[in-house]
Amino acid sequence: MLNISIRWRLTLWYAAALAAILAVFCSLLIPLTYQQLLARMDAELQEELQELYLEVQLAEDPSELDVNLAARFRQHETFDFVIFNESQAVLFASSGVTSEVAAQLSGADYEFETRQAMNDASYRIATRTVEEQNGKLVIKVLTPLKPLITDIETLFALIAVLLPIGILFALFGGYFLAARALAPVEQIARVADSITISQLDRRIAVANPHDELGHLAGTLNRLIARLERAVEEIRRFTADASHELRTPLAVLRSEAESMLRKTRTEEEYKTALRVIVEEATRLGTLADQLLTLSRQDAGLAACEREPVQIDALLQDVVELLRPLSESRSVTLSTNQILECEALGDDVRLSQAFFNVLENAIKYSSPDSTIEVETTDIGQQVQVTICDHGIGIPTNQLERVFDRFHRVDSSRNRSIGGTGLGLAITQAIIVAHQGTVELHSELNAGTKVVICLPKASSSSENLSPPETNLHESPIRGKVKVDESNA
Repeated sequence: MLNISIRWRLTLWYAAALAAILAVFCSLLIPLTYQQLLARMDAELQEELQELYLEVQLAEDPSELDVNLAARFRQHETFDFVIFNESQAVLFASSGVTSEVAAQLSGADYEFETRQAMNDASYRIATRTVEEQNGKLVIKVLTPLKPLITDIETLFALIAVLLPIGILFALFGGYFLAARALAPVEQIARVADSITISQLDRRIAVANPHDELGHLAGTLNRLIARLERAVEEIRRFTADASHELRTPLAVLRSEAESMLRKTRTEEEYKTALRVIVEEATRLGTLADQLLTLSRQDAGLAACEREPVQIDALLQDVVELLRPLSESRSVTLSTNQILECEALGDDVRLSQAFFNVLENAIKYSSPDSTIEVETTDIGQQVQVTICDHGIGIPTNQLERVFDRFHRVDSSRNRSIGGTGLGLAITQAIIVAHQGTVELHSELNAGTKVVICLPKASSSSENLSPPETNLHESPIRGKVKVDESNA
């Protein structure tokens, strides 16, 4: 059955269902028709019996009765008549009733009955008893069942011929209907087969979006759209990664070639080596970050589920970045870091907080303050990092979590970084079943809000983070200050 196509399976099911319905219908039709014909025959017998009864009642003496019965009931095309007296002797019999038949009819008092005579002919008999002055009489009217049986046999033969023909037509009709019903599926399959990696902009035509095939086509179109977005992100990621890798490699090659052209002083060699070390370090950092993201995408970055002291973790990150903040005349305020505990991996959470705080320092104005605070909001711990720097333009907010994205379109490296920090942060927070939101106002500053499940909450009861603002899995939530939009 599994090797048969859906079209043939539908056809066979349709034919089998129709055959079963016709079989049940015919099995009911034959007995019902028989009963209907028998009821009509009984009505006719009853009518003839009533006429015979009236004739018996109207006769004043036996001789008059014999004359009247002989005149009206001796010869009849369809019915035969018999009258018995109280001693079961035959007083009258029509021409079609022999003495043998009459003998078999005596002694029965049923109103309607079916009997088989000695000549193997079956009869339907109606009986009535008459009380008169000469005693009790039993009058009978009978008719052969052969015409009725012939009609039933004809009906049975007709069914035996038409039923296979009907099933055969059902097979052809079912195959035709199945072919028409499955034609859109074949069209969908042909279009889907023709879509290649270079044709992901094509879509399957949806004739009726409200039926099952329209739902299937719509689902496939949404799948193709997701594939198209994924491929575009991969291509963009590959291009950005190539660009980011090419720059430090070009610097390394340039410095090395410059030193090889002629003999340099010791100080010049040291300067060149420092540049090479810086670019090599940058290249290593980029490789580490790419590895982190690739492991996260592949689901290989296991996330430990242990209680983590968020306040202590933030203090450690602040101390690590304090030299950088002091070099940029930026103050780190930790007065609002309260004792709190979340469920997660301390190493990965430390990396996420480090990336956000490092960005805040790099883009803060000199002599400004960055506030780092924690808040208990029921089942979650909220970490807020707020700077008073240059902010983010409205048209850039939707891409702040994109990989290799920098707010400055020229990719100025005077500030440093690879453009992967926020993407890594968002991936880490989502892996912890948390959320990351970014609020920004141009020339006023940026606030990043991270929410993590508390250690007291069971990890089985945590719901996945909401990502209703963006469908992309590499983005977090972004909010725009409407006063500046």
